[in-house]
Amino acid sequence: MKSGAFGFSAMRHSIFLLMPVFSLLAGCVGGVDLKTLDLADEARRTFNAAYVMIDVEGALIEGRMSERFVQDKLVGLREKHPTVIFSHGCAGLGRGNLRYMRLLAQAGYVVIAPDSFARRYRPETCIPSQHQGIKGAPHRRVNRMRQEEIHHAVYRVRRIRWVDRKNLFLMGHSQGGTAAAAYEGDGFKAHIISGSVCWRGVRSPRETPILAMYSEDDPWRRNRPAEQCLRKAKAQGMNMEFHLFEGRAHNLSRNERARRLILDFLNRHRRTE
Repeated sequence: MKSGAFGFSAMRHSIFLLMPVFSLLAGCVGGVDLKTLDLADEARRTFNAAYVMIDVEGALIEGRMSERFVQDKLVGLREKHPTVIFSHGCAGLGRGNLRYMRLLAQAGYVVIAPDSFARRYRPETCIPSQHQGIKGAPHRRVNRMRQEEIHHAVYRVRRIRWVDRKNLFLMGHSQGGTAAAAYEGDGFKAHIISGSVCWRGVRSPRETPILAMYSEDDPWRRNRPAEQCLRKAKAQGMNMEFHLFEGRAHNLSRNERARRLILDFLNRHRRTE
């Protein structure tokens, strides 16, 4: 391995994945012996099963990273492409998440969404139909997993030749938005947070631009302030652009104003040279 930044990054990645993400309990959960879990392999699973979208000569290609037809399209890419790592919500890649991804892909970005549920051990944490989390679920444990997934995705995409590392962005929705807000690592030009009140904090590097969008009557909000992300960012002197929407929409992927805001934000922070 070469010395310098590449070597340090790889070493840091290995250390991160070997950190104790949760206390391994005796026995099995869902047929999985937690004591035998390889944490690095668990993170790799999420990226290998990532859902990918890219526009190739006007045709939208989408599918799993591991699928042959997707690999064939990706291996043929010659130019470097701006890339978005997309962190999905608590229930996985639902239709709203996919609409966000298509918006980005049709605008010229490669979009890669690691699949958190590709893990062998991945507890459910929410009941979407009731707009609430599952009482007693290991929420903090799962949020730590979501951080792992972003970190591993960064490690992987930085080593893909068609990824423009100068134009790497992070976007997350709902639980994924919470993960994007709490991600402390560098390497992203900007972060986008959708449908989250940032209950795990806003921890991005201070100089990283952030776009956050939330609906005033989002049914997931409960009694938490709708502008909580902005308050937390301001308290730390961070650079956040916040937009509060009227209505109850948890996912704003159908909202034309929100769609324009996302693309405008990315274009403003995209390096073109």
